[in-house]
Amino acid sequence: MTTPIVLLHGWGFTPAVWHPVITALTALGVSPEHILAPALPLTDTGESGAVIDALASRLPDLCHLVGWSLGGELALAVAAAHPERIASLTLIASTPCFMNRDDWSLGQPALLLDDFDQRLAENPAALTKRFATLIRHGDMAATRDRTLSDALDQCADNTAARLANGLRFLRTIDLRKITVPVSVPFTIVHGTADAVVPLGAAESLQQRHDARMILIDGGCHALPCTHPIEMAAAILDVRSPA
Repeated sequence: MTTPIVLLHGWGFTPAVWHPVITALTALGVSPEHILAPALPLTDTGESGAVIDALASRLPDLCHLVGWSLGGELALAVAAAHPERIASLTLIASTPCFMNRDDWSLGQPALLLDDFDQRLAENPAALTKRFATLIRHGDMAATRDRTLSDALDQCADNTAARLANGLRFLRTIDLRKITVPVSVPFTIVHGTADAVVPLGAAESLQQRHDARMILIDGGCHALPCTHPIEMAAAILDVRSPA
């Protein structure tokens, strides 16, 4: 695969969170020079559309776009706006709408991000540490893995401005009505035990786009860290639509 693979990280982390997946990709024969893991442009305080445009401007002319969690929402938006630049789209543990709405109950309640906002004002590092615990809920082995705890701590993003902007995007982005053209091979990977993004949200996304769905039995929200080999295999197993 010579077309670059672009990996977009999630909220609360730096691109270093992709290290296990990058290691797995290289073991499967992908040259490191063909793997890009840019930082999300969360320092921009403008509307989410401006952030999506800024992100698109940083991508290669053609790429295999992969997004995890918030990175998946942004990847979905970029693919819908610039499908001619997307060789394939892979969303990991992602959703079209993170927050609950009057007509959407497959998100998180506003109280969760209210709590995050308060914790962010008090201690950003403590907030990201708590989130690193939350994303492992549902996977008992991951919850008890001290090595994984240390790895997540090392790739946490404790920059208050970036965390605050990311939370704002999670509150406001609603991509339920956008459509990615069928010309873009689309894969969704989700853990059946994800405690952050309900499986139903991924299923809704899959049905709207008729995407390929890969379920990780017992997998939590932290799939790039807990199942990097499976994530690498899913990224490389690009299938054209029927």
